[in-house]
Amino acid sequence: MRDLFVVAVIGAAIGLTACGQHETKYSTDSGTVSVSNAGDHVSMTGAHGEKVEIGGVGSSAKLPSYLPLYPGGMVQSSFTGSGKDGVVVFRVHAAPADVVGFYKQKATAAGMAQTLSAEMGATTTYVAANDKSKQTLSISATKGSDGTDVQLAWGAK
Repeated sequence: MRDLFVVAVIGAAIGLTACGQHETKYSTDSGTVSVSNAGDHVSMTGAHGEKVEIGGVGSSAKLPSYLPLYPGGMVQSSFTGSGKDGVVVFRVHAAPADVVGFYKQKATAAGMAQTLSAEMGATTTYVAANDKSKQTLSISATKGSDGTDVQLAWGAK
């Protein structure tokens, strides 16, 4: 996994600045890792099938089915790993409380219970988990001058 992380960082740095489509394979002690990019989207696949995807502004984030992108949300960046966890950062023209409320409903529908809720200045944060399914969700929404900046993270333990 450490090899995949190293290649992910290198691949992201190279891939996000490149144009067009490109694929490169790297040999590690654990096997071959492939890195491919198309525009602002980079995919890395480890020797044992581990997968990491990174997207930039305007890309389509790969969210779990129970967590759709907030209506009108514009992806700023995304990072997903092997389909079980990820982070998406997006901007939307809605109040932080509305965005957090939307994801609170989605978390409740997925069987998660609140573990933290906080408001500090312009930022609203909500964290939930389902101990049985091992799912987690964390959202922070901060009101800015040109909309609300949102960081949505999910995972499976």
